[in-house]
Amino acid sequence: MSKIQASIDIGSNSILLLVGEFKDGVFERYESESRVTSLGLNLDQTKKFDEQSMADSYDALSEYKEIVKKYNIDPRKIITTATEASRVAQNAKNFYSKVSSELNINVQIITSEAEAYYSAKGILFDSDFKKEKVFILDIGGASSEIIEVNTKTKEIINSFSMPFGAVRATNWTQKETVDEEFDKVFSGFSDELASSKTDNLYCVAGTMTSVANISLGTPSFDEVKVHGFKMTSLDVVSIYERLKLLSDEEILKQYPFLARRSKTIVGGLRVATTIFKWLRVKNIEISTYGLRYGTILEGRIKDEHLA
Repeated sequence: MSKIQASIDIGSNSILLLVGEFKDGVFERYESESRVTSLGLNLDQTKKFDEQSMADSYDALSEYKEIVKKYNIDPRKIITTATEASRVAQNAKNFYSKVSSELNINVQIITSEAEAYYSAKGILFDSDFKKEKVFILDIGGASSEIIEVNTKTKEIINSFSMPFGAVRATNWTQKETVDEEFDKVFSGFSDELASSKTDNLYCVAGTMTSVANISLGTPSFDEVKVHGFKMTSLDVVSIYERLKLLSDEEILKQYPFLARRSKTIVGGLRVATTIFKWLRVKNIEISTYGLRYGTILEGRIKDEHLA
């Protein structure tokens, strides 16, 4: 028997909510929400969550709790995961203890391997693959995962997590250390990247779904149109070259649906376009079915996936 479930994905840049259920091999989505709260802000310097980011994240989780209540779901049953920023921040456990005691939402910090596992599980559920082996790119706020999967067996062949994403790249740009930091990351993962070259890449998460919506030209974020949207790597480079010349305020004015993501979209695009160059990517397909879909499909977080 199917049942309505809820999942929350607490990332380094945004917090996502999904409510829905799987019926006869089809996922019926009832709620899909995103709030940019920037938990990864200045994390490399402070090693702690920013006070305002924690306040914004608490408010988002409180709001999500009220949404979920409409479906008679116990907040303790929400499958809630946290990723790279939460693995790094020294005050993460204290913050999530407060969330647990006051909101009854139990946050589980997962490993980078788990990020790859659940993201792949979500994407594999609702994508039409022509090839037996494909590569997936998940650009987060503080880390980016590249995942090679077998579309027939639904198994991960290989995955690795690189310690940079939209928020980190933005912070490095502001500190004028971005070139040095990028060189460190790519030199450290040169072997993994060399074995991941691909013409076609499936992309998930906020940076690339936002870029797809920019390309579509829709005034508000249209998840239905974004899911399955196809672009070339040159399309993405063109958007990056244009946006990097604009201020955060100018980007927000042109694309109000970005909201606070307007501050990190250029950083995320720099990560994306540099990875495309290393992997020699030509074609891109966007999926909105990422980690939060995978966790609902799994129904729980496996013990071995806890950080």
